[in-house]
Amino acid sequence: MLPRRYHPAIRALHWAIALLIIAALFLGTFVMAPMDNADPGKTFALLKHMAAGTLIFALCAARMFIRPKTKRPAPMLSGIAIADSIVPFVHRIFDVLVLIMIGSGIVMAIKAGLPEILFNKRVVLPASFDSVPLHTLHVFTARVLAAIVALHVVGAFYHQFILRDGLLSRMSLPFGRRQPAAR
Repeated sequence: MLPRRYHPAIRALHWAIALLIIAALFLGTFVMAPMDNADPGKTFALLKHMAAGTLIFALCAARMFIRPKTKRPAPMLSGIAIADSIVPFVHRIFDVLVLIMIGSGIVMAIKAGLPEILFNKRVVLPASFDSVPLHTLHVFTARVLAAIVALHVVGAFYHQFILRDGLLSRMSLPFGRRQPAAR
């Protein structure tokens, strides 16, 4: 018997990861990118960005560990063949993109000397991160990740408001009454 909703731990991890990814993308794109590296606020923004990335990695690792151990509801098809064919891979694609973001972010931080700068309180950032290895990969992957997040949201809204199949209830926050399994 398949459940109607995802396991509460999976739902909590899904929303925590989603909010953190959106926050990290917003912080990187709209706060840090236009900020001059000589601005003292950039160091604090980098710390927040790095903390979010670390937390995203930890939560994604937890989800990868927990997800295979939980029962999942039956797939909900949209009737759009190409969309339905990629559904099983969506979160794996997110995981790969997150790993690329984390890996490239760590390499960038090390190559730019950020651990020394940030944790020894020596506030001398490189003039630009453009020349730091993997910066281009980090920015490109962020754009791809943002596009896929947007498509994911559009797909969820399509299910919820066009197909009216209650898809969002399967991933609603894990608070309140538990629903019985589908028969």
